Amino acid sequence: MDDAMDDAVDDAQHDPLAWVAAHAAADPVRQRVLEGLARRAASAPSQALRAQLVARLVQRAGAPLPAPALPPRDDTPRPLAALVTQLQAAGTELRHVQAHEGTWRALRLNRRLAEVSAPVPEHLGPLNSQVLVARALQELKTLSPDYLQRLLTQLDALAALGPLTLPADTDKPTRPAAKRARAKRPPVAASKGG
Repeated sequence: MDDAMDDAVDDAQHDPLAWVAAHAAADPVRQRVLEGLARRAASAPSQALRAQLVARLVQRAGAPLPAPALPPRDDTPRPLAALVTQLQAAGTELRHVQAHEGTWRALRLNRRLAEVSAPVPEHLGPLNSQVLVARALQELKTLSPDYLQRLLTQLDALAALGPLTLPADTDKPTRPAAKRARAKRPPVAASKGG
């Protein structure tokens, strides 16, 4: 076995890069490591260092691949699997909920479309924002009703998120207490000297 290793070292001594290319490893990471070691051996400044690097190269190329470490098998049910099991058990109830949700969504959308179709008072003027929005939505209804439905659905979702936004007062920077106290003090009157 030592003779085979000595022969491999002799072969790799002349051209380490060609030797690594001829003995390609199945593992791409291992192949990259061997190529790096071969490049280092090929550019070694001394013959002694080159011999050591080539010996290490041949040793690494002949070493057996380590077995991949498998995670320990855990038979406890995972939370997602438990949730999927519960959802499958309640399948018919969920289908009924989804059917009713679709009905309520359609009713809400029809109500919104009726609001769009409602006439706008003329006394507001032609450039009033309410008049302009109503006209644009009515025109959109005639041009692309599907797009109008999607737009109104998105607007409903945004309206539902409205209460979740922060109040506008939190955006104002606070003034330090000393500046507030100075701002509240009346100006000092100049004393008359005599």
